[in-house]
Amino acid sequence: VLSALPLAAVADVSLYGEIKAGVEGNNIQLQLTEPPSKGQTGNKVTKGKSRIRTKINDFGSFIGFKGSEDLGEGLKAVWQLEQDVSVAGGGATQWGNRESFVGLAGEFGTLRAGRVANQFDDASQAIDPWDSNNDVASQLGIFKRHDDMPVSVRYDSPDFSGFSGSVQFVPAQNSKSAYTPAYVDEQSKYHAAVVGKPGSDVYYAGLNYKNGGFAGNYAFKYARHANVGRDAFELFLLGSGSDQAKGTDPLKNHQVHRLTGGYEEGGLNLALAAQLDLSENADKTKNSTTEIAATASYRFGNAVPRISYAHGFDFIERGKKGENTSYDQIIAGVDYDFSKRTSAIVSGAWLKRNTGIGNYTQ
Repeated sequence: VLSALPLAAVADVSLYGEIKAGVEGNNIQLQLTEPPSKGQTGNKVTKGKSRIRTKINDFGSFIGFKGSEDLGEGLKAVWQLEQDVSVAGGGATQWGNRESFVGLAGEFGTLRAGRVANQFDDASQAIDPWDSNNDVASQLGIFKRHDDMPVSVRYDSPDFSGFSGSVQFVPAQNSKSAYTPAYVDEQSKYHAAVVGKPGSDVYYAGLNYKNGGFAGNYAFKYARHANVGRDAFELFLLGSGSDQAKGTDPLKNHQVHRLTGGYEEGGLNLALAAQLDLSENADKTKNSTTEIAATASYRFGNAVPRISYAHGFDFIERGKKGENTSYDQIIAGVDYDFSKRTSAIVSGAWLKRNTGIGNYTQ
């Protein structure tokens, strides 16, 4: 059993954090393609376009406290508490809504319990270094939809000649619960939101390798029963955050595999990742999505130009390929370092999601 440490008894306490904010402009274009109706020839194409909406946003500011205490014989007690903050007003209402845990560290590795980042979140640091309030378009949010900080127990091994590994366990009561949002039916009758049973235990595992400028990572997730968005396409395009958009249905044998590789030499930094998402429905039909992403940057003095690209192939839902359901995304920008702690970034992003009956561009 791991217990919290009184602050007065902790020998080493550090205060840290980041303040990030900026101005963002966003434009959305829609195109709907419908088959011809009676007496008509050719498809009916409907287009729509929004104005450019400009807003000052927080880009993920946070504050954190962490500490450790020497317990003797090479064993340390460790703890961390992180909290989102916002320079644009508002923000989280509960403490510890970021990575927060207590644990033990020693020659055997590190064991932590609490709200701990999973292996997918670790791997995304190389493939998606972007900062934005729009995590779907201005970050690789679709590709990163399995990044999470679940309430869990995680063990990280020590380094063995460049290799290290980790395993993580999320109890069923801490996994996502089935959810049906409140709604009004055709007879104007109000139906309250319903929170159902949680899914099942969730298991994560990771394997890392680093040798000189080369680095590699494999991340794995498995849930025997998982509550995800009712529409697999919603899950694919909007990520796990869409679970409450249209309610949830259970999936069986939900597993995700991600392989990430990177190379760093001098000012050059390259990263490439591939991801496979597999699941099974109650009627034993299969769903799957396959995606790739790449990021490249090079430092010129204080400036670091960077570009990222992601592509999702047409998904398979209930054993059938969804035609024209792919997505493409490009992000390009330049970081400029004024000092070791202060920097600025200018970036632009383009995301096109094909819906099978049209497309959505942001």
